[in-house]
Amino acid sequence: MNRPSTGFDLIAVVDWSAAASPGPARPTKDRVWLAWGTADERPPPVYCRTRADCLDHLEELVRQTDGNALIAWDFPFGYPAESGLGGGRDIAARLAELIEDGPRDRNNRFAVADDLNRAIGSDAGPFWARPASVAADTVPEKKPDFTRFPFPEWRIVERHTRQLGFPSIQSVWKLYTTGSVGSQALMGLAAIQRLNDRLADHVTARWWPFETGWSERLDGLVHVECWPSLFDISAAPWPIRDQAQVAVTRDAIMAWQRDGVLASRLAAPDWLTRDDHAKVSRSEGWILGLPDP
Repeated sequence: MNRPSTGFDLIAVVDWSAAASPGPARPTKDRVWLAWGTADERPPPVYCRTRADCLDHLEELVRQTDGNALIAWDFPFGYPAESGLGGGRDIAARLAELIEDGPRDRNNRFAVADDLNRAIGSDAGPFWARPASVAADTVPEKKPDFTRFPFPEWRIVERHTRQLGFPSIQSVWKLYTTGSVGSQALMGLAAIQRLNDRLADHVTARWWPFETGWSERLDGLVHVECWPSLFDISAAPWPIRDQAQVAVTRDAIMAWQRDGVLASRLAAPDWLTRDDHAKVSRSEGWILGLPDP
């Protein structure tokens, strides 16, 4: 499967969830959704009741693909560079050792966030937001004062996204309540590492942009970060927002490939400063499809 890059034979988009129990039998929002497509097939989005179900489905899809594959995940691939947590494979391997994720989605994400806060040297944050019933001493229920920390609340890509007029994007430090993405990142980064381990006998996995040189090495299995809220779903025929978002995002990426512009979308933004480029490439990551200023 590791032939030179001539495009992606499989494109998949995942809307992740950090839920601590299986989703209901009837498809619903705020659970795991998966949309995928090939040159010959573009089926309806798949509802996964558990994260394990999704990983099983992805493994099967990748193993059946005779060529390169791209999987886009809707959570951050890294943390602000100054935090020292890093991004891509490094933080994913660390989280895979820490995160417990049972077959019915029972997990220890708040305890892991507590451990990470302590490792950073803080007794309150930067990871924040949890149910009042959860014991995690350094994870405050309310947002901490980020001026206390020697690193910013936002990654460079999130600051840019907000400047573009998308204020709804969330911080990777927020773990709970409406719009939070921090728990999805903790659970999702560990899950990607585990998926890569399962597929190690079949394909070389790369984390974009950390291991791909942005658009230079797009062969094998390439994991990218996406943000489905960039795409208009108003005309989508799917009744559930998450369902519509994975389908529309998949279709957009496939259209970029068809039109010959996907590689340019995966290239480094030429307007980044040298310092910011280094932070993004080594630690923070980027969002596929984000417009230029």
